[in-house]
Parts: sequence; structure tokens; C-alpha cells
Amino acid sequence: MKLALSLASCALLLSANAHGQADVLGALTSNINIEGMETGFDPMTGVATAKGDVHIKYEDVEIKAGSAEYNANTGDVVARENVTVVKDGEIFRGENIIYNVKTEELKANSVRSSLPPIFYQTEGFKTNSGKVERIDGTNAWFTTHDSQVQNYRVRAKSITIYPGDRVIMKGVKVYAGKTPVFWFPYIVQPLDDELGYFFQPGYTSQWGAFLLNQYGVMHGDHTLAKYHLDLRSSRGVGIGADFYSEKWRKNPHIGQLKLYYAYDTDPLTGVNDSTRSDALVDENRYRIGFQHRIYIPGPQESTWYLDFDLTKLSDEFMLEDYFLNDFRLEPQPDNIINLVKRDDRFTASLLARMQLNEFYHADERVELAFDFTRSRILNTNIYYQGETSLGSYRDKLSDSERARLQSKIAQQESYLSTTYGANGGTTGLLDSDGNALPSTATGLAGTTLVSNDAAVVRAIPKQLLTRDDVENDLELLQAELNENKFLRAHTYHEFLYPLSFGQGDWINFVPRIGGGVTYYNDVEGGVSDVGNDTRPIFAAGFDLSAKFSKTWEDVQNRRIGLDGLRHIIQPYLNYSYVEADSIEGLGTIDRLTPSTRPRPIDVPFFTAIDDLKSWNIARIGVRNLFQTKRDGGTHNYAGINTYLDLFLEDPEFDRDVSNLYNDIFWAPLPWLALSIDSQLPIGSSDYNFTEVNSNITWMPTKNFSWSLGHQLLTDNPIFVDSSLIYSRIYTKINSNWGFSMNHIYEMEDSTLQYQSYSIHRDLASWTMSLGGLIRENRGQKNGKDNEYGLVLSLTLKDFPQVSIPLDLDPNPTGQGGRE
Repeated sequence: MKLALSLASCALLLSANAHGQADVLGALTSNINIEGMETGFDPMTGVATAKGDVHIKYEDVEIKAGSAEYNANTGDVVARENVTVVKDGEIFRGENIIYNVKTEELKANSVRSSLPPIFYQTEGFKTNSGKVERIDGTNAWFTTHDSQVQNYRVRAKSITIYPGDRVIMKGVKVYAGKTPVFWFPYIVQPLDDELGYFFQPGYTSQWGAFLLNQYGVMHGDHTLAKYHLDLRSSRGVGIGADFYSEKWRKNPHIGQLKLYYAYDTDPLTGVNDSTRSDALVDENRYRIGFQHRIYIPGPQESTWYLDFDLTKLSDEFMLEDYFLNDFRLEPQPDNIINLVKRDDRFTASLLARMQLNEFYHADERVELAFDFTRSRILNTNIYYQGETSLGSYRDKLSDSERARLQSKIAQQESYLSTTYGANGGTTGLLDSDGNALPSTATGLAGTTLVSNDAAVVRAIPKQLLTRDDVENDLELLQAELNENKFLRAHTYHEFLYPLSFGQGDWINFVPRIGGGVTYYNDVEGGVSDVGNDTRPIFAAGFDLSAKFSKTWEDVQNRRIGLDGLRHIIQPYLNYSYVEADSIEGLGTIDRLTPSTRPRPIDVPFFTAIDDLKSWNIARIGVRNLFQTKRDGGTHNYAGINTYLDLFLEDPEFDRDVSNLYNDIFWAPLPWLALSIDSQLPIGSSDYNFTEVNSNITWMPTKNFSWSLGHQLLTDNPIFVDSSLIYSRIYTKINSNWGFSMNHIYEMEDSTLQYQSYSIHRDLASWTMSLGGLIRENRGQKNGKDNEYGLVLSLTLKDFPQVSIPLDLDPNPTGQGGRE
């Protein structure tokens, strides 16, 4: 039977003893409770003892041991024989441990403990007083492999641990099993993710052999810094520093400054080296990126803030050569400063966009804009939404575009002078001596005549161009070179009146009417002298929809994820009429970009203001949605949205009807998902085409997953035909080994564009991956069409993975249309 000894009670019983024991009695009033098979207390020495299954409790500290004693004079608890101490949620184990209840220090000759993700053992051991904020040890072992037999360990002559922060080690040896493999005089390993030293070796045909080094460290408690030293045998040395604000840790687009410089020993080699020259790319290459948000007045979050999104590059190939993943996400980074005021009723912004990188086509603008959210007017059922903007705009050509236009203009001027200017002729005909023929030879306009015999004339066709054709082309080229520039004021306001009909309001009807105006002043560029002009806008339309549903509670099939079934069908009609005559000769800036997807037909969502034209369109469709119960809620099981546009007036092409669109998804189970987005031609216009994008993700077992997709595009008047297949496979061979591979294959020209293969090895506390890639780069010079790569990754499981810009595991294609 265990006996308990309360020293606070003993102190009360002894309070009548001699005055000389007052200090001892004061110490004894500490509320420490000792339990054991045998307990005792000596009032003369102030020492309490316990033996056999000892359990000591003092405030938030618990000690378990085979035997222990407590000295009330010093405050030391000396515990022996298989000791366990729990303090501040941490567990310390050893054979002899001393804990002082006065100073709260912990000492030991040998102790074992863990501070996830690390496990350590040390001979000399000591913690600081109070809360455990520092642990010191000597002759220590350190590992993250949670196993009795570790596959790697780190031994240090001295170790200092700051819980939740970092581990400092001196005189370090790294062991693989029992074999020492590395020695370091000094190591600091932070415990926070993204901190500490990480490295990445590998090889690619563009970089040669490389070693990417990164060291992460916290500056104060507000800034995470990542320092880079990258070595590439074919490209030289690169250094950099990335700084991240902890305030915006969860937002990857705000609160960061990225600096990188590389001395490139082979700057003319790359994915697109056929377009490079010494004038475009030199050895000194860099990136400066700054994305941040400042609240006004700050530092607390407010409705006023200033956004910065700025990127300065040394050349147009910098991202593609050194930061391929960033290049895929944003090949031409924007450069804006935006002052924003947010309110429940509106958002106001003052935006400045600039062309920091002259090798990218961009628009420069200073624009004040107000976007009014849809809101109810007083207590009526009428809603209002609108937008107003005022600004100065200029379309800025890239350096390469400017040079190309200047070259074309020079060629056209030379052709015009040579062909038509020799004797005032207008036919564009040359005789065998290069002289212009008279206008009577109109039957062979645009040819070169070679006469070997007076009776025989042989014509060699060139271009069937007249003087007017050449002059018109020259005028268009010159207008494009002059760049579009204007002041613009745009405003549009719309009113809506939602109505519901039928029992249960199953019919919804929302008529809308709107109007506005776009005013242009000081217009430059374009093909005519617009000067200034005004475009009034009138819009009207309505949304009409109905909703029907039916439920089958008895439909049950766990194998395909059905727990009851509800079918919702929603036919709908969106009719839109817009009267907005285009301004002849206006050079556009906010223009439509080529896309395979249908345009928005509601004016508030149409952002290409300069390309706004009259239209009369009815978008007709029906949505089918199937739902089931999943995890106590409603799960969208499958669905199909089928729709088309009927054109009474087509603003882009001469169409009567658009393609037939079908957007399909099926997500029956967590390990199976299918989507198909298609548009099929049903009209006779040259602008009708076929596009089908499909994807399926399948995981039949926990050890195998496969994602397979196909993108088909044919007969599009803008984009080239494509039939692209992409595949991603991962399989877990056993508990330690895995394998993955990725492929992208273009069937249109039988080209395997991308392939990668990776072997993954689970080393308990480590993860090792060895991967290789081959990328087909069309159009490279010197016969270097393919890019090869080989990357070795060896990282601790509990510490972060290194982000590699080589894309061994890419998401090669996106769903939706090409834009």
C-alpha cells in the first residue's frame, strides 16, 4: 500500500518547535506531495524520503522514480532509478535527475527526451529556471528517427536546445548507422519549418551539374529570410535572398521581397535560345520582386490599404531560365501600385501600372475606379450595381515588337519605292531589267516579268499587291508603332428587379436595364485621327430560370458513393441586348484576348471596355445536378451544364449560333473524379470549332493513383490544332519504395513533349527521391531540341521539402479554354 507524505501538514504540526527552526519550517510549507511504498521525514534535517514506486507532485511538475528524497533547505528533489520527469508538457527520462522546487532548474548526469520532431540523449544536462526555455547538454546524441535502432544520428560535444526555436550543436559528427559520414564544427538547426540548411544536387542539360543551397533564418519574430547560394557548372554562380513577412505567412502573394543575381557564363543558351542575342541577354542577370500590402494608417488591418506588386528583371528569359515554375504561373509579371478603399457598398481604387521591363508588351495607366456592389435601394425590391473609372492609358510595345515593326516598315517603304516609284507606275510589274511596266499590263499585277524573247513572256508570280494595298499595310504598321494613347472616362450603371413566381417560388425572373457612356480624349495611335469621341451605352436584358427537384431516399450503393439521391434540374435563359457603336480607328488597350471560351454577356462582367460593341444574344441552357448525403452534409455527386448562344447580332464573328457547350463532372468517391468540358460545332460559321478537355483521377488502392487527361482542339481559326494527352502515375511498391512518372504527348505531331520518372525511398526519418526528366523544346538552334535533367532530393520528413524549379512533378495542363 502506498503512503503519502504532505510536507505542508508536517510543517503545521512542527510549528511549536524551537525558534531556530523557523527557516526550515518556512521551507517546509511548500505544498509538495510525496507518495511511495515507504515514506519518512526527518524534522531535524528537513529531508523527506520515499522508496518504491515513488510519485512526487509539485504544482505542474510530476516525478516518478524508484526512490527519491526532498531537502526542504535547498529545495532539491533527488530522484533515482528509472526516473521520469514531466515539466511544461515535456518528458525527461534518466537514472539520476535533480529538480529544484525553488529555482525550477532540472539537472542530470544522463537524460533522454524528445522535442518533436527531434529525439535526443545527453550526459551533462541542465534546464533554465522557470519555464523550460533553454536546455543545455554535453556529449549529446540527436536524431529525428523515432526507432530503437536509428538509421542516422548526430553526435555533438555540446548541445543547446531552445524549445520551439532552434538547436545549437558544437563539435558535430553525423553517423549513418554506426559509420561517421560528416563532421561539422558548428551547426544551428531551427525547429520551425522552412528554417535551417537545405541543399539540392542534380543535373540538367541547361544548367549542367548543379547544387542549390538554401539557409532559412528568422530575423526577430516578424521576418523569415531564405538565403541562396546556387552553383551551376554550365551557368555559373547565383546568389539571392528571399524575405517573407510573418504577418502574411498564409498569403503567398503578399509580404515578400525576392532578390536574386546570377553571373551567367552561357546566357545565349536556353529553351528559346534561337531568339537570343548579345543585345538582349548578357552575363549579369537578376530578379527583384516586391509584393506587399500596407494598411493605412497601420499597422492594424483597416479598410484602406496600399498594394505593391513589382518585378524587375534583367531580361525576358530570366524567369524561364532560372525560375521555371514561376514562369509557368506568370510568364510576364505585372507591375502595379494600388491604393484601395473597401466598403460594404463599394470598392474604390487608385491604380498605377508601369512598364518596368521594356522587353514585355504592357499598358501604362493611372486609373481611379469605383465598383459599386449590388445592393438594395432603400426598402424597395430594386437593386443597383455599377462602375465608374477615369484614367490616362498608354499601350507600350516591347523592344522586340518595336524593332520588328520598324523592320517591316522599312521593307514596305523600300518595296513601295522600288516597285511603284521608278516611273510612277501603278501596276507593280517589273521587266527583265527591273523597270516598272506601264499600267496597261494590268493582267499580271504583282509579278516579275522575265523576257527571253520578244514574242514570249514568262511570268513568275510574286504578291498580288497594288499600290493601295502596300500603302494601307504601311499605314497600319505605322499606327501600331505609334502606340495607342488616350484619356478615358467610363461609367455604367444598372438596375435589377428580381421576381419570383409559382408555388414555392420555383420560377425566378430578373429583368435589368442599364446605361452608361465612354468618353475618349487626346487619342493618339490607331489608323485614323480620332482626337476625341464619345460612345453611349444602353443595355437591357433578363435572367429567367426555373428549378425542379426530386429525391429518392432509398437509392443506396456504398460502392459508388450513393446514400440517397436528389436530382435538380434548372433550365435558364439569359438574354442580353447592348447598343454600343464602336469608334472607328480607335486603338484599343483594354481589349479582348483570344480565347476558346464564351464571352460574358453581362456588361458589368465585360472588362474589355475598348472592345465593347453592340450585341443581341440569348444564352439558353439547362443545369442538371445530382446530390447525395456525405459525412452528415450534402455532396454534389455529378452534374452537367448544357448551353449555347443564339446570336441576333454577333459582336465578334458573323455567327447565328455558337458551339454547343457541355460542362460535366462526376465525383462519386474520394478516390475517383471525372470532368469533361466540351464544345461542339452546330452552326455553319467558319468560327465554329471543336474542343474537348477531359480528365480522370483514379486511386483504386491506397498504393496506386493515376491521373489521365486529354485536350482536343480542332478547326479553331486562331489557335493551332492540338490533341494533347497527359498522364501522372504514382505507385507505392512497398512500405519503403515508391515510383512516379509523368508524360505529355502531342498526337497532332507525334511529339512526346515531356516525360519524367522518379524513385522514392522512405528512410524512416528521411525521404529520398531520385528523378529524371526529358523536355522537348521545339525550335532550338544547334540541334539542342531536348532538355535533360536529373535531381536527387534527400530531406528530413519532419522538416520542409525544398522547392525545386525543375518541375519533376508538374501539373502540365490546366482545365478550361486556351487564353
